[in-house]
Amino acid sequence: MEYIGEHLLPGEIGRFSVSLAFGAAIVAFIAYYLNSKTEDKRYHKIARSAFLAHAAGVIGIVLSLFYLLLSHYFEYDYVWKHSSLDLEQRFVFSAFWEGQEGSFILWLFWHAILGLILMFTAKKWENHSMMVFSAVQAFLASMVLGIFPFGLKVGSSPFILMRETADNIGLPWTQVADYLDRFPAFMDGSGLNPLLQNYWMTIHPPTLFLGFASTLVPFAFAIAALLKGDLKSWVKPALPWAFFSVGILGLGILMGGAWAYEALSFGGFWAWDPVENSSLVPWIVMVGAAHLLLIYRNKKTGLRAAVFMSILSFILILYSTFLTRSGVLGDSSVHAFVDLGLSGQLLIYLLFFTVIALGLLIWRYRQFPSEANGDDLSSREFWMFIGSLILLISSFQIIFSTSIPVINKLIGPDGFISLLSDEMAPPLDAIKHYNSWQLPFSIVTALLIAIGQYLRYGKTKAKSFWKSISLSLAISLVITGLFAQLYSFWSDPLYLALLLTGIFAAVSNLWFWIVIGKRKWSFAGSSVAHFGFALILVGALISNGRQDVISHSKVNLGDGLPANENALMDLGDTIEMGRYQAVFEGMDTIRDKQFYEVSYFNSIGDAEPEFSLKPFLQMSEQMGPTPNPDTKHFWDRDIYTHVTYSSYLEPVSPDGFVNEAEVKLNKGDTAIYRNHFVILDSLSVNALFDEETQELKAAKLTSHLRVVNVLGEEFPITPAYIIENEMKDHRDTILDVQRMKFRFDDVELETKKIVLKAWTEQEEGVKPFIVQKAIIFPMINILWIGCILMVIGSFIAVWQRILKS
Repeated sequence: MEYIGEHLLPGEIGRFSVSLAFGAAIVAFIAYYLNSKTEDKRYHKIARSAFLAHAAGVIGIVLSLFYLLLSHYFEYDYVWKHSSLDLEQRFVFSAFWEGQEGSFILWLFWHAILGLILMFTAKKWENHSMMVFSAVQAFLASMVLGIFPFGLKVGSSPFILMRETADNIGLPWTQVADYLDRFPAFMDGSGLNPLLQNYWMTIHPPTLFLGFASTLVPFAFAIAALLKGDLKSWVKPALPWAFFSVGILGLGILMGGAWAYEALSFGGFWAWDPVENSSLVPWIVMVGAAHLLLIYRNKKTGLRAAVFMSILSFILILYSTFLTRSGVLGDSSVHAFVDLGLSGQLLIYLLFFTVIALGLLIWRYRQFPSEANGDDLSSREFWMFIGSLILLISSFQIIFSTSIPVINKLIGPDGFISLLSDEMAPPLDAIKHYNSWQLPFSIVTALLIAIGQYLRYGKTKAKSFWKSISLSLAISLVITGLFAQLYSFWSDPLYLALLLTGIFAAVSNLWFWIVIGKRKWSFAGSSVAHFGFALILVGALISNGRQDVISHSKVNLGDGLPANENALMDLGDTIEMGRYQAVFEGMDTIRDKQFYEVSYFNSIGDAEPEFSLKPFLQMSEQMGPTPNPDTKHFWDRDIYTHVTYSSYLEPVSPDGFVNEAEVKLNKGDTAIYRNHFVILDSLSVNALFDEETQELKAAKLTSHLRVVNVLGEEFPITPAYIIENEMKDHRDTILDVQRMKFRFDDVELETKKIVLKAWTEQEEGVKPFIVQKAIIFPMINILWIGCILMVIGSFIAVWQRILKS
């Protein structure tokens, strides 16, 4: 059948580009392998040409998918699922990488870009490192192939048409040539997730995936070193890439925290969600790997650990991919992707590189150069190694707790190997669980950051060390005392310890750069990055540890909303929120958003508010009303608000009835509505047939129900459902005393149940209201400043390594 109106060419170009990227990556891998064995220049030319063709294929994939999205070709399944006609053009980027296929393509794109850079800069490491790159790209390109060899699914293509998906093949509409014009469902898409319609989601995912991709470079150098048997010289070219990975992956993670703070309603920037954890852990490991590489460059020690951590960071990226895309997390994460049936392929991807990498490490283990017998306890390299070990243990705790669903599937009572009698339970309070574990690690890490730069390689003289650091320590103690008094940290020893070590780390690194380093750029990278990280610790501690919920309410709000954290605000009324008098001014609807304006006055009677906020609910068929916060920023605090409920969401019928409810009843069933029992006693049918043809012209189905109040008083009602000339109609019943309306809305043919709807009459004088949560985050700007400085410091360090290489 020839379908009318389909735009097949861009899809075919996209599919060809996927095939080209996949095939060329395999050719590049083989050619680089042969060149490494024979050093035949012909293989080198073939390998480079193949990888260039691979990169061209990847760019073709990206351009094809963007073209489909921008053109609104809803006959394509990916376009229909992730975009719509009313989607703002700037959010087309978000639609591109919302789905699994798009995010795989984004990852593939960054690998291709980094691979091209490496191909022309790796010099003697090109063959083996690009062999690793090409193998990774072949696996990654297979994720978007969308083919079924021998009945096995290999990848999921973003260029598949709606009529070609497994759910739609064989449906009646697929036999209609002009289905695009005849069926309204194909005239618009289902739209982008409202949570992703935020400017952060246009820049956070590409930055994060560049961070993911960057971990491949140190991994590729480490594997190349193990393959060649040259276990030393790889460190120099890998070192700037390791710090680049630390900087760019850290930036991507922090952007995600900023998005969560601005767009999500859990109240904060980090919730220890499994997907958040899955990006954090590889970054922590890469930080350790970068510092171990520094140790080896300066003291020729810790090489085995540097290789292991460089490998582990990329392996954890692959494991995180498996966690978030295989469906194994189930409902434990709000960010995880829907399983596309690729879990087996993802597992092969993970195991292939894990087994090869660890196998090579074990094979070469005894060939690593011998190292000096132990480091001096006062040396910088010793404490840097300890710091890297602390980071490894910290990351293990996070990934272990995150992996509890995987552990249950592997060794739980119903797992692959049943070793546990009961399933392991994930933490009920994830934030409390992770904070309690990570707090001691953070204290030790902050202390090591504080003293690290004052230690010398080899051996540190105690007198000069204490002389250099004593003033920083004294200043830190004074600042800690002020903050501890201001934010009441004296009664919590662990929080106080983190406050002291965090401030000490910030002051000592700033002092080191200004006084000892004399503000030279050669000292700036590590000092600025460490100063920024210390500010992150202090900012996170104060803003989260001393956050203050000011939206208290004495009313039991129900629906799982704690009465002491959500304020019920009637339109025009004034309630106390912290030191402010808050007034709900009204609601404005703009497109698919309901904005709720709340004004905050310093005192009752003020003519003008100090400020106003407009948190909003975004309406979506996918997710219903989605809360979006609004925040007032001060230099020393943020006031963060979001609406948890609104009376404007309650449906109102044209005749003034509200509180719609729907139940399905069989004969004899009972439902409860507004403190009344509703009982279906029977159904009666009246039918009218055409006298000549005996065809059904009209039918009236009458439901005979009783409404019984708490006193046992019964009120019979007979709402009816009418079909006439293929048109549906209803005869509602209104109970004046109870101020209720009932409708026989429909009939379920399969279950033979009637669908009954009920409303109550809206009372005169009842004000619209909202339920709002408001939180003060003190000193959160310390955290954001720390984020910026840490990233800047990391990139300064990259530039310094490049200049020295």
